[in-house]
Order: sequence, then structure tokens, then C-alpha cells
Amino acid sequence: MLYLLRQTRSFLLPYAVLLVLLGTVLLATPKHAAFFIVNGHHTPFFDQFFRPFTNVGDGLFYVLVTLGLLFVRFRWAFISLVCFAVTSIAAQIGKQLIFTGHPRPFRYFSENPGFPKLHVVEGVVMGTLKSFPSGHSTSAFSLFLLLTLLVQDKRWGYAFIGLAVLTAYSRVYLAQHFVEDVYAGSVLGTGLTLAVLAWLLPYLDSHPQPWHQWRLKRPGQARKERKA
Repeated sequence: MLYLLRQTRSFLLPYAVLLVLLGTVLLATPKHAAFFIVNGHHTPFFDQFFRPFTNVGDGLFYVLVTLGLLFVRFRWAFISLVCFAVTSIAAQIGKQLIFTGHPRPFRYFSENPGFPKLHVVEGVVMGTLKSFPSGHSTSAFSLFLLLTLLVQDKRWGYAFIGLAVLTAYSRVYLAQHFVEDVYAGSVLGTGLTLAVLAWLLPYLDSHPQPWHQWRLKRPGQARKERKA
């Protein structure tokens, strides 16, 4: 576990600081006030930027990265698949079974008038229920923590935590979640991914298989190797 924490500290240390700071804000600020700190400050540029960027937290993006890892090493793709499955299932259990009546901002402010006008970006389909936790935030923090572990240059972890935070921020900016939803999603994605890696990595090391080192080859690369 200590090895895992050392390998991902460029991601985890900034995240820990943000977790404490944002947790303090959430404890001292009503949910609607925290929401409008983000959603209430908007520009046309960020409207256009966050509308596609938020898909970084979509499960499909996680799957595409997992498929891409098949060209690097099957072992890494397998680890990514397990992390994706565990974190996605956990987020859906929270949404579908535990917090099913948790309203999203669009519904919450429709049923509770008197707050500032909600900023809605054109073209974004607004959800109404099952807001807690944020699935996009869960996936983003899981994926970028995993990528921090896999890359050789660990300084990428600082960029990866930035991308994860931006993904979570986009969910509030686009009025899809409250700040507490993305906060919980980030904890869920980070915590479960660390737990999966802490168990799965030693297990794979103690049960080596030939396919762990396999990787898919691009057509052009395969032809060059045959000629060589």
C-alpha cells in the first residue's frame, strides 16, 4: 500500500488539500450557496468548453482509455477494467438504490423558488433525480488516479488531478449536480480505486500469467516486425 501511495502522491497530495478545503466550505456553506458559487459565474467560452469536456467523466471515455491500454499492456487494460467496473457499480448503487430521491439542481430549484436564476447551457439535457453521488466525478477521479500510477513520469499526476477537478467542476457548472455530489463522487472514485489497486496489484504479481505482458499491435507495426 505504501508503494501505491508513493507512486500516486503527485495526484493524492493535491487532492487531499482540495478535499480538506472544499470539505470546510461545504460544512460552513448551505448547499444552494456552494452551488451558485460555481453555477452563478459563467461565460460563453466556458459554456462551450464544459459542454463537451464534461464527457471526460462519462463511462464511455473510461472504456475507450481501457481499450487504448490494450495496445500498451493487457495487464494494465485488465486493471483499468476492474477499476471501472467497481467504481461504476458503486456509484450506480448509490444513485439507483440508496439516494434515489436526491434531486438534481434543475428539479430542486424548480420546486424551491426564490433562489437566483439557474444557469443552463443550451444543448445540455437536464437531469432531475439521482444526483448523489456524481457518477462522472467518480469515473474521472478513478481514471486519472489510475493513469497517474501507470505513467512513468509521475509529474503527470498534477495534470491528472487538474483534469479530474475540472470534470467535477463541469458537473456543477452545467447544473447537473450540487457540490456535495461531486465531492462524494471524487471520494468514492479515489477511495475505491486505491482499494482495488491495493488488492489487485499484489494478486497479479503473485499469479503471473503470459497474457499480462501481451499487447495489441497496430497493423503497421505488425508488418514492420514481420519484415524485420
